[in-house]
Order: sequence, then C-alpha cells, then structure tokens
Amino acid sequence: MATRPQVHPADTMNEYPPPVLSGGRRFLAEGDSWFTLGTLKGSDLSNLLFELNLSSSAQVLNCAYPGDTLQHMVDSVDRSAFNKLLYLPGFEHQWDAILLSAGGNDFIDATATPLTDRHGELTAAKKRILLRPDEVANSTATGPERYISATGWQTLTGYLLQNFRAVASRRDQGQNHERPIFVHTYAKPTVRPSGVLPWDQGWLYPAFEKYGVPSESRQQVCDFLFEKLRLFMLSLDQDSRSSNAIAKLHVFDSASMTEIRPAESDQKGKSGDWINEIHLTPKGYRKLGKEFGKMIESVLKTYPPRS
Repeated sequence: MATRPQVHPADTMNEYPPPVLSGGRRFLAEGDSWFTLGTLKGSDLSNLLFELNLSSSAQVLNCAYPGDTLQHMVDSVDRSAFNKLLYLPGFEHQWDAILLSAGGNDFIDATATPLTDRHGELTAAKKRILLRPDEVANSTATGPERYISATGWQTLTGYLLQNFRAVASRRDQGQNHERPIFVHTYAKPTVRPSGVLPWDQGWLYPAFEKYGVPSESRQQVCDFLFEKLRLFMLSLDQDSRSSNAIAKLHVFDSASMTEIRPAESDQKGKSGDWINEIHLTPKGYRKLGKEFGKMIESVLKTYPPRS
C-alpha cells in the first residue's frame, strides 16, 4: 500500500524530545522551495517531499528552506544542520539516502542578474545567462539561443558542478559514504506574471522583461534554458557516462514527465498543474511524487540496507 513519509523540519532536532527517527527508512533532505512550500499549517500549497509515494513507512528530516541556493547549502559547514547531520562527528546520523532539490534557485537568480554592477558598470556576459538587446542584435546564433550568454552558462554550470561535488565529498567523509544522493530535474514552467509577495510578478517574467526578451520569444527562451538545465542535471547521474558524473548520485527526470499540465500564459493565478510561475499545485507535486518514489525505491534495492 502506498504511503507518504513523515516530514520533520530540521529545527525539531533541537526540541526535547527530538522526533523519533527509528523504524522505516530515514532520509535527510536539503533544498529549495520544491521541498518547502506548504509547510505552514492551513496552507493550500504543497511540496515534493509531502507528495512522495512510497511503499513503506519513511521519515524525512528536512533542512530545506525557500529560496535556498546550492552554494548556501554547502556554505557555513559548522552552522548548517544539513552538513552536521550528514557527516560531522558527534552530529551525523545514518541515512538510507540524501534527497536534494538544488540548482533551480541558482538558475533563477542567474536570470535576474542586474544589467549593471554596484559601480554602474555593465555586468560582464560571463556573469549572466541572458544577453542585452545590443548583444542579441550582434549575435550570430539563431532561435532562442541568440538570447543566451554562452560564457555565462558555462559559469553557472561550472559553479553548480563544483557545489554538487562538494555535497558528495562531504557525504563520503562520514558514515553515509555508501548512501545514495537523489536529485531531480525541474519541470518546464510557463513564463507569466504569477508569483507570491515580494515576487508577485513571478521570477522569469520580470527577468525577461528587464533583458528585453520579446514577448513572442519568451516561452521559447524559457524552454531552451530549462532543457539546458535538465541536460546538465542528467549529466550528474552516476550512469550518465559524462565527465560530470558523480558516484552514487541518481537523477529523477521530472522535466520529461508529460503528465504535468502547463499553465496558460495569460493566467496570473493557479493554472494547469501550476500554482504560480515556477511552483506546482499539490496535484502537480503528487504526479511527480508518485514517479519519484518509484525511482527512489528501485534504486535503493541496489544498495545494502542502512547499517
């Protein structure tokens, strides 16, 4: 019978008594809003952890925070609950697996890079992933690619790879060195002015407005960028045969799921399986959670039980 995990916020470990993590599988989670929306009581939102569909009982200790970037997840080692529980002596626990929702906020932040720095100087192309209108006009590329900074994309993926490797390296330093890490790709959103305060216009929509991406090209640019992000994330999988591959890291490809209904571009609120521009409805996360849960359980069968 399918069951959903019990999800405990990481700060409950400071309570007395702390949550009981015995019995069933134990997962340590870290990430962005795909792991944290809907945590407030009475909220009509949800997240991927809440909707994981598993065949047996499981406990998730969730260190995720809305807006978290991958760099923040690996910074502040001594203060980070995630790092402590992952591998630091005296704090670490044994986990069946580590669940990461990472890379999405770093990508969103990169689209919103200011056109100028704090000194009023133009931001170098290697520090942003969108091109200015004057650069687009001089580009030899065609289609949506002409709006993309190739050097900026290299900067972003290089930074993401460095930080994913840092997480895996820390896992390898402690008693969880034989445990798998699961990450996911991101379903492709519809560019539209739909968000939550203080981002009530969404995230991609204002970024594309700022960079002068024509309205008729925005969805093509969005799809192109999210496909590039998807391919990068898939390259991290241990079986990808890519130079980016990380041992004992497995990627769930949510972006390939055709069951996710897209939002209408002229709708500012809930539309399709999306609650706003970049977050899914509970039903949308439920669709992903069903397949992600199957993938997690299938992969865990190839690992020895937690000792």
